[in-house]
Amino acid sequence: MEKYLRLSASFVKRQYYPHLLLVLFVAAASGGFLSFRNLDAVQAAKAMEMYIALIGIILFTPLFMPEQDTEIWALERSKKMPMWVQYFLRFFVALLVFVLVLSFFLFLMIRGGSVFETAALFRGSFCEILFLGSIGFFVSAITNQAVLGYMLSVIYFAVNIGGGKMFGKFALFQMVKGEYGTWPYWLLGSVVLVVTGVLIREKEKY
Repeated sequence: MEKYLRLSASFVKRQYYPHLLLVLFVAAASGGFLSFRNLDAVQAAKAMEMYIALIGIILFTPLFMPEQDTEIWALERSKKMPMWVQYFLRFFVALLVFVLVLSFFLFLMIRGGSVFETAALFRGSFCEILFLGSIGFFVSAITNQAVLGYMLSVIYFAVNIGGGKMFGKFALFQMVKGEYGTWPYWLLGSVVLVVTGVLIREKEKY
């Protein structure tokens, strides 16, 4: 356990902290773009899906950035610990931060007197934002380029604003329409993208 904690702390300290700072900035600046007071269910869902969703992209896309340096990748592959263990440790760190940030925004809404189904909004937001972030994670995993991961996930986000029907059950922004039943598809998509991305990456050569 101590070894895993040390690896996670090293990743945060050396590569991940700029992204965490960016998330903190987005959270701190949210008051300038959003109101958290007296929201109804539609307004609360819109805040989650149109603004806070971007946090998923920021947190999950850059988890493979250390290996963009092929020398680091070669060094890590030479060690006894499988690479997939390190990848899932990083993913867990990002997931923990994500849950904390998501809970923080829900707390602000509840404190501001907003009215919505807390469990349904948390579950839907968690699965939807995780799915969006997992797109960036997957693309970054198979291309070894975080920039492409950012680009594809942002494009997916943008296309869904006007043409989400083409994505069927995996379309975003369903909670704004009052549809809270698509979360299992987002969750399933997230699991498939994350696991497949890691498995493919394990077979890649540096």
